[in-house]
Amino acid sequence: MNDSCKPGNAGKILLAVLLAIVILSSLSVTAFACTAVYVGQEVSEDGTVIIAKCNDYPEVLANNIAVTDRVEDEPGRQMPVDEACTMFYDLPPTTCQYISTPWMAATQAINGPVLDAAVCANEYGVSMIMSITAFANEQALSADPLDENGITEDNADDLVVCQSTTAREALDLLMKILDTYGSRESCIAFIADQQETWYVEMYTGHQYAAVKLPADKVCAFGNEFSLEYLSDYECALTSAELESLPAENGFARYGDNGELNLFQTYSGSDMTINYSHMRTWIAHQVLAPSLFGDDYAHEAFYPLCFDPDRNVSVRDVMNLLRNRYEGTKYSPDETGRTDMRVIGTDTAMSAHILQTDPALPPQMSTVLWECTAPAVYGVFVPVSNAVTRIGDSYGRNQPAEEAGQFNIQEYPWFAFKELNTLCVDRSARPIYGIPVSRYWQEAEAGMTAGMAEVLKQAAAEEDPDAAAALLTAYCCRMQEQAFSDAKALLNEVMWTMAKNCDTLKNNRDPKTHEILDTLKTIPPMEVTLDPAAYGFIPAP
Repeated sequence: MNDSCKPGNAGKILLAVLLAIVILSSLSVTAFACTAVYVGQEVSEDGTVIIAKCNDYPEVLANNIAVTDRVEDEPGRQMPVDEACTMFYDLPPTTCQYISTPWMAATQAINGPVLDAAVCANEYGVSMIMSITAFANEQALSADPLDENGITEDNADDLVVCQSTTAREALDLLMKILDTYGSRESCIAFIADQQETWYVEMYTGHQYAAVKLPADKVCAFGNEFSLEYLSDYECALTSAELESLPAENGFARYGDNGELNLFQTYSGSDMTINYSHMRTWIAHQVLAPSLFGDDYAHEAFYPLCFDPDRNVSVRDVMNLLRNRYEGTKYSPDETGRTDMRVIGTDTAMSAHILQTDPALPPQMSTVLWECTAPAVYGVFVPVSNAVTRIGDSYGRNQPAEEAGQFNIQEYPWFAFKELNTLCVDRSARPIYGIPVSRYWQEAEAGMTAGMAEVLKQAAAEEDPDAAAALLTAYCCRMQEQAFSDAKALLNEVMWTMAKNCDTLKNNRDPKTHEILDTLKTIPPMEVTLDPAAYGFIPAP
């Protein structure tokens, strides 16, 4: 590992930990259509730090939310490193309590043994997201192939977070694992705590780069590498051969400043595909329209870090993870085009936002805003890193013997997946989708305001157990309310669809019933639910 961190010399080296990406194997599911976001403390609306991503894959792979308890002084435990669970890492005797979003047992029965925690946040306020697939070029992969038994996104988050008390400690551990076992995938990770956030790009089997992200910038990108020069950042950590390997194998690319250009060396413009690059463009355009034009350009390089036009809220990030190119000529909902990958896709398995407050005690500093199943017609519910349990429905784990059962009554993932499936069609969106989306927007407004108030109350508690109980009760209440409403909305959509189900699309003369040349106009569905329940705030 090379360490070029220069504390106190702000603005000099920010780097990315670059982790290697793999092609799908029989046991592996790579989240290959993810979009990720970072918002620094100085440009967030409330002074928090935000890391986020959607977890996309076109399959029925369901997750729940889990709390893994702290373990004190139990030596001899291990966790898997590789997807096939043949390589194991020795855990320390004591590991942290953490929240995560693993696959349920029924999904594991279909897809293989790994849990895919997807996102984790522990009792020290350390959080991690890793499953953002990116693409290294053939020269780099030939010089340093991916390792079949290396670390993957499905194993990394909980393995790292369960034994880290700071973001730097977590980063050091991830790099140690990469140096020892290699990587099976090319992908990108975020690791954060109350003090700093690291961006990690993993290119090949053993080559990676990590940079500490500036507090006054944002990042937003699809499935592609963006890091160019380490000297652009205050602090950078890299694999030992990051620069020597390409130089010795003839694929190094240098900038006018003589410095290795990591993007051109390990990825390059030949790897830029519309599938990923368009999502990078729209995310830049939404957050900084004054800097990035209204039209997409395949040849444009969109920087990793940039200045937003205004401070960014957690609700802005929620809506960005739902973006479908609204208001542009690329919108599938407005144009009928089906040849572009949107951010707010109906094939998302889940979406996660980790919001960390530097001013709170570490054990309650982080809120996971979790949207189980696709976000486009779903809702983000709160989970504090202080909670001792998850709501009954969101925490319920579908057993292996129920593999293949699409159960919308017991498991939130299936209810939200079905709601998205029914609403996402272009013809269904204005009638059913938009009313559903508006309802969830009101719900999220209530929950984000309520969570902020409950955190204030919890921080004022002298007893940590009482604070955890308060946060647990609030988060569970919001989760159960969301699942109840999802089932009610699903019923309203299905009922209204059934009422409007008629292959005769033309109007009829009201007197004679003669078929006319004009088409019927179906009004938007009227949602009968009241979002006031999301305004609940416990009495002090």
